[in-house]
Amino acid sequence: LTGKRIRAFVNPADAVLNDRVSTTIADSEVGDGSSSVRYARPRTRSGSVSTPDGRSLGSLRKRSLETGHAAASPATPSRSDKKIKSESTASTARPSKKQSGAKEIEILDDEEEEYAKHPIYTVPTHWEELYYKPVEIINIHSVGAKDRIQALRFAGTPFVLEGHMGWMKFSEGWVRPNGSLDTDAFLRGIHDVKVPVIERNYEETNPIKTHLPLSHYVKNYWEKGKAEYYMHQWQFPLNPKVAKSLCYKCEELPVIGDNLLLYWLDAVRGDNPLQYFFMGQKSTNSRMHQDPGGLDITIAPIVGTKRVSMLHRSAAKLDSVHETVNFHDVDLEKSPLLAFMPAWQVDIKPGQILFMPEGTFHACENMTACLSYHRFHVDSVNLPGFLASFLAQDSPSINHAEILWNAAHDLMSTLEVNYHASGQLDDQVATLRKLDALRALRHVARVLTLEDVVPTEDSWDWNKLLEDIDYLIGRIDVRAMQRAKKNSNHPALVSGGATTAAAAALAAKGDAGSGKSAAAAATAAALSAATHWEQLALRKGDTIGVQVFEKRNRAQILRIEHDMELVQVHYVDWGSIYDEFLPVSSLFHGGRAKKVRYKKAPNVHEQVWAVWGSSGQFYNAVVLKVVRTNACLVHYLKYENDWDQWILPGNIFKNYSLKERQANATA
Repeated sequence: LTGKRIRAFVNPADAVLNDRVSTTIADSEVGDGSSSVRYARPRTRSGSVSTPDGRSLGSLRKRSLETGHAAASPATPSRSDKKIKSESTASTARPSKKQSGAKEIEILDDEEEEYAKHPIYTVPTHWEELYYKPVEIINIHSVGAKDRIQALRFAGTPFVLEGHMGWMKFSEGWVRPNGSLDTDAFLRGIHDVKVPVIERNYEETNPIKTHLPLSHYVKNYWEKGKAEYYMHQWQFPLNPKVAKSLCYKCEELPVIGDNLLLYWLDAVRGDNPLQYFFMGQKSTNSRMHQDPGGLDITIAPIVGTKRVSMLHRSAAKLDSVHETVNFHDVDLEKSPLLAFMPAWQVDIKPGQILFMPEGTFHACENMTACLSYHRFHVDSVNLPGFLASFLAQDSPSINHAEILWNAAHDLMSTLEVNYHASGQLDDQVATLRKLDALRALRHVARVLTLEDVVPTEDSWDWNKLLEDIDYLIGRIDVRAMQRAKKNSNHPALVSGGATTAAAAALAAKGDAGSGKSAAAAATAAALSAATHWEQLALRKGDTIGVQVFEKRNRAQILRIEHDMELVQVHYVDWGSIYDEFLPVSSLFHGGRAKKVRYKKAPNVHEQVWAVWGSSGQFYNAVVLKVVRTNACLVHYLKYENDWDQWILPGNIFKNYSLKERQANATA
């Protein structure tokens, strides 16, 4: 850092330097001017800071070791002055630093001489305040923001994000121009929902919880400034009454990866189920704790200011520290180990998002009356911590296996649709994020196949999932074809119709020589190869292999359609493995008494009635996506006609009839 450093003294007479309590001036700039990185001003327990012009606003440490005595002033003889050798008189002036070294040593007392021989200023002493490191503030639109954020996440360092406008669209209209909460707008449509509350004065190990109607809490406690209760960790996506007004209104951060939690629960498919509201008056606080599960955490105030004190995840090895310390009034004499741990403290305000990497210990305190929005996150960066939590089973409330399984299948389905729309993946950021997430999940599946015992469903075969991911990536990702070894048994080369494309890519790579021209030639050759649909050479009546219901099944083709509009739906009363694609003609809207058929495709997340089975039963469903692609209607050989359904090319892994036709043609 290029900012000035302000050093603090125990007292003016001793003038003992201590680097551990030095602080960097807030808002110091680094870099070449193309981007600016700011730091939240570090604070000690006493709240003293330094100004940009170098003036110290209050001492950073206590002024004296002795309790009940005022610190020595410059006019009062200090302990060092009293111990000067006897031949010196009281009127003798203290030699300046410009005098010879011998004369300077002559005035040192025993304590100062010992300090000169063995400097200990890097070791914290019991009278210091806890030193909080500055928290970096990053604008998501600045140059290099994504790389910087990824580096901080790998290191386990928290940071603050600014510049993202669509993070809390559900709160539009909640905040008045003066920054206060418009309670009428906040309660509109959700006033009668019961929310969890905790008494302010409670035993931290056994909090007293109850539930109150939201309107009762707001009118009787929030508006009157009473702090007897505060709303604690209201998980609003799981409440059907508010899901429609609050869910699906959060734009993901463009500088982090695809959130795998969006694929977890069927009830809120496409949105994050781990979203929470916290609401309380000034001084409402929580103890220092670590949230298990291997998930990153974000905190964004809607109204008010929240102070967050944090410890690095390495503090997990020192249970005696973070379980007993009062982090709102730290005493390093009682907990000296705390001084060696990386610690941060920051006040976050509306418009800012605090990002805490997985495993970060944190304690929150409302500096003003505050309503804040919290959510969890997992992507390719923190998957190692998520996987470690999965294997350790340290968070029973989070179904790691279900999150990974559902995310892998949903990502594969989405990428299949994207690939078959034009014969290649597009270069949109959203598509590349999904491809990156699928590659990371491929490595997770590989790890799980090597584990002897994995807590998961019996029907989930991680080896088969690994094969399916390899097969898909081998077909749609040209780089995977180029990396495959010659004569390899990798599914990217030996499965389905990927052989032609991979062989063409490898041949082009060998013919074109080395360098950028070789890579370009390989890419062009791969993209010009026949598509998966064309290589299958499907005909009515063919027997094919289909990946469906999380299993591989044989089916017979009843009908083939080109460039067909299909709607993927999720049945509200059934699991996600039964999600399927239906033509628009099979969807209806209206009440139970009268239903009207859709003339055009409904919107995503819209509630519809879906016709299922040969008897035409109606089921309540939610629209997941609308696609236009080639498809075929199939009948599964092992199931009844009720299970006949439309299948996309990506779900077909083999045409068993093709080999027979080729053999007959040769004969």
